Amino acid sequence: MNRSDHEMAMARAAHLLPENARQLVDMLTLATTLKLVDAYGGTHFPIPKTARQEGQYFAALAEAVGVDAATKLVKRYGNTRLYVPKCAAALRALRDASIRADYDMSCGELGHNATVNNVLVPKYKLCDRRIEEILAKADDLLPATAQGSLF
Repeated sequence: MNRSDHEMAMARAAHLLPENARQLVDMLTLATTLKLVDAYGGTHFPIPKTARQEGQYFAALAEAVGVDAATKLVKRYGNTRLYVPKCAAALRALRDASIRADYDMSCGELGHNATVNNVLVPKYKLCDRRIEEILAKADDLLPATAQGSLF
């Protein structure tokens, strides 16, 4: 899945994002918020009071999301500790959708057991039982046609 496909899929999972993540998406962009979550998800990140390039926290933030986004974060949340959510439910829904897509793509050629054990288990590093559970449940993502109303 390339970056653009990932962003489109993440837009379909936006309803699973916590409120503070949605606020970050509105202020930054979905792609930038994903970078922030990837770098600092599940932590309280100290946002500096000013956007001085030489400050260690600003430099770390700018490295993760870029100078423009880091400056926006400083203007809005400066001199606070910003909780960056893990967005676990949305990321899990994306992973599960990816597992289903890989299964659909490989199952016709390899068969069910070979696809699960030889393709999905090594790729996603989950046990075969968990993959079977994921394949049996419904997709949590919104339909592709509904994504335009999210942002």
